[in-house]
Amino acid sequence: MVGKLLGSLLLLVAGLGLAHMERLRGKHRLAVLDAWIALLLFIRNQIDCYLRPLEEILSHPHAPSLPYGSRPAAPTLAAWIDASLPDLEPEAQRLLKALAEELGGSYRTEQLRRCDYYLSALQGLRAKQAEGLSARARATTALCICSALGVAVLLW
Repeated sequence: MVGKLLGSLLLLVAGLGLAHMERLRGKHRLAVLDAWIALLLFIRNQIDCYLRPLEEILSHPHAPSLPYGSRPAAPTLAAWIDASLPDLEPEAQRLLKALAEELGGSYRTEQLRRCDYYLSALQGLRAKQAEGLSARARATTALCICSALGVAVLLW
């Protein structure tokens, strides 16, 4: 009897832990998107003020890095995208890959226009993700706890 009770409590704790991990993963994805927005703002400002090449901008010591201090060894935008690929939504991946193809090979005004376009697209995507984050977290928490309780009842 005590073993069944402890097993049921263990399943409930596992469900709560899974819900907590999903909530942290959602916040991390939002932080990665925030880091990309900050990096794109930095790139835009460096192009606007100094007209530096993209490799020099990305290797700049004051360039924002991705969350948790991860900075790729190669100073290319494609390497930065590859480093954060698992933490991005498919739409953000598509936008950043398109940015990497279009940035750096044209005149200053065209590069600034491209930066502005992708900044507004990423900020809109971030707003949409932030809006759905709390609802998604509540649904995930409820699903994990109910699943854990259901398994505990079935095994009882």
